[in-house]
Amino acid sequence: MSSSSVAMRRGGVVLLAVLATLAVILGATRSGAPTAQAQAPPAYRDASLPVDQRVSDLVSRMTLKEKVGQMGQINVEVLQGDPSTPWDRGPLNPDLMNDVLNVNQIGSILSGGGAWPPVGDDGKAWADEINTIQKFALDHSRLGIPIIYGADAVHGHNNLFDATMVPHQVGLGATFDPALAARLGQSTARAVRATGVTWDFAPVLDTERDLRWGRSYEPFSEDPLVNAALGSATIRGLQGRSLDSPTSVAATAKHFVGYSAPDSGFDRTNATISDQEMQTIHLPPFKAGIDAGVATVMVNSGSVNGEPVHASHHLLTDVLRGQLHFKGVVISDWQDVENLITKYHVASNMEDAIAMAVNAGLDMSMIPLDAGSPDNGFVPNLLKAVADGKVSEARIDESVARILTLKFRLGLFEHPFVDASKANAAVEDPANRKLARKAAGESLVLLKNDGTLPLSRRAHKVLVTGPSSDSPTNQLGGWSVAWQGAFNLPPDIPIPDVTTVREGVQQAAGPGVKVIWKQGAPVADTTNRKPDGSVDPTLPQPPDPLNDPDNPAVAAARQDSVQAAKGVDAIVVAVGESPYAEGQGDDATPELPLAQARLIDDLAATGKPVIVVVIAGRPLVMNHQLDESAASLMGFLPGSEGGAAIGDALFGKTNPSGRLPVSWPKASSQLPLAYNEPGKPYDPRYPFGWGLSYTRFDLGKPSVHAGKASVIVRNVGRRAGDRTVLAFDGGRLVGFTRVHLAAGERTKAWLALAPGADGVVVR
Repeated sequence: MSSSSVAMRRGGVVLLAVLATLAVILGATRSGAPTAQAQAPPAYRDASLPVDQRVSDLVSRMTLKEKVGQMGQINVEVLQGDPSTPWDRGPLNPDLMNDVLNVNQIGSILSGGGAWPPVGDDGKAWADEINTIQKFALDHSRLGIPIIYGADAVHGHNNLFDATMVPHQVGLGATFDPALAARLGQSTARAVRATGVTWDFAPVLDTERDLRWGRSYEPFSEDPLVNAALGSATIRGLQGRSLDSPTSVAATAKHFVGYSAPDSGFDRTNATISDQEMQTIHLPPFKAGIDAGVATVMVNSGSVNGEPVHASHHLLTDVLRGQLHFKGVVISDWQDVENLITKYHVASNMEDAIAMAVNAGLDMSMIPLDAGSPDNGFVPNLLKAVADGKVSEARIDESVARILTLKFRLGLFEHPFVDASKANAAVEDPANRKLARKAAGESLVLLKNDGTLPLSRRAHKVLVTGPSSDSPTNQLGGWSVAWQGAFNLPPDIPIPDVTTVREGVQQAAGPGVKVIWKQGAPVADTTNRKPDGSVDPTLPQPPDPLNDPDNPAVAAARQDSVQAAKGVDAIVVAVGESPYAEGQGDDATPELPLAQARLIDDLAATGKPVIVVVIAGRPLVMNHQLDESAASLMGFLPGSEGGAAIGDALFGKTNPSGRLPVSWPKASSQLPLAYNEPGKPYDPRYPFGWGLSYTRFDLGKPSVHAGKASVIVRNVGRRAGDRTVLAFDGGRLVGFTRVHLAAGERTKAWLALAPGADGVVVR
């Protein structure tokens, strides 16, 4: 036999052996016996394994670039429309998605305020868009890592025109009702998760310190105990029992820390805070939020004691991780890493800025506009920082592990998509509306009443007037559909359906009362906006023709209301602020605009009883107008059902029970003003905790035992009502509770006290 024949024979034997082996494998597979490869799927794909084991396995398989991509978050508008047209609301662009989600492997997307889907702004449109983004990300992820999608749902799912919007947090602070805050968190989470959003940038746990600050309506209160109680309750409501529930979202404690105490009173500026003030005023709400299990923390955009917080290893690592034991994800606010270059000048380029923030303790950067350009892009600059030895890969692994842990806990690897057909039903659930009305009702603070209220006693003809009497935008405030509020919306996005004060009074008045409505005054701009819409806090407020009481159009509207007032029994005038958010709400003199003040003055001059309703994100200096009113009610920013709640209160269908969560100043020169502001005289128009009722309550002497206080509360009036009992020790609030009592009823109220409370007084 030739050598070639032998070789052919041997080759044939080998081939037969290979075919036989394949037959065995195929037979085993067909018979149900798994292959070796099928027997050992990647550990991170095994939902039965502990999360930390899945995370460890996944991180070990990732390239450095894949890890770095997980640490970036991009605004959804970067993925939309024509890249040559900034902020184009066009359809999702595959080329743009490829750059962000494939080339740069970005792991998170957000909808900034006003970042709507390209067509419509309802729940289904959001769900469809997020599902599309998620599919693209998964299709272009070597390891199948889903994105996490975030949004600012700060008073309901407020990004959607058809969502129910609840009172902003300052109004919820007036309720002193943690159980209600938890229910609102649950309601928000159901609506948000149904649209594909799994990360809510809420609640705000800053302790309010200065009404000049444009975000002063976002915290619950000037008191840390109130913030801690309502904030932790909100977190529990949002996150539920398990983050992977289809009705839960990851919550965010923001803005860590000291953001609310700027020396100037203006947004994103320096705060000088002593260690004692930091420990007693600013940190306790964050500690409570962390103890409640909050999944993420967002960083203060300003600086504390001259150091930008995004670059502070002391605050982000020593305090947040070390002292408070936070284990979750730390995210920047909008473009704040870049601000280390452009605003604070502590870094000379993006590579150094990113390295500084990551080494300080940042896990994810809200970029939010540039994933991959060589100069400002997040991914190439963090990769360069690692290559240059400025950031260790071990530090990268630390952040990526936290981010992936959150994604696993949310169940995104098993359930990355939502059922878009069910989104609208969740967003538009009628139960949300009912809960919003309850929240708005509890948030109302009766500041003054000479007996005119409730109107059901003697009013047969009522005039409703004022710039906020029939204004959905004013009633909702900022962070409502758009960042600055629900005005100037695109043609395809309707103004949200809101029960205004006018409508609420008409509904509550009933058939026996005639309600007349007049606008009274055009809606004026009350912030320090320059003609181009931006804000310069160093300049006085520019004149606004709609705020000039002598402007012919303004004067004519006012005279129209005065003329209508002559034949009525009572006048309801709704005044306050137009919507704003962040720096565009900064106001060195938060006072009632002149045109609105003149309207109240002229109405009071008719001799008719005037009920002033304030719709605003903060107390406004308006002493003369409050003095001349027969009654006054603070509505804050009461949300979708605010008008219904106000109508119910004015006609006695409900009994106002809110108490001021912030102090009401007599003059702008008093600011900053808080009852617990150290070293300052305290002489407010209305103090922290002020709030009247249509009934009277008597409080007994409190008894303290084992960290609790008890006190007998009696309703000695003729109406049922709720009473919030506040306990103080040495001038600080140490406990509170709400009780409901029928007329003539008494009960023993129990209050859990803050540690160290001893000599308790109640009011």
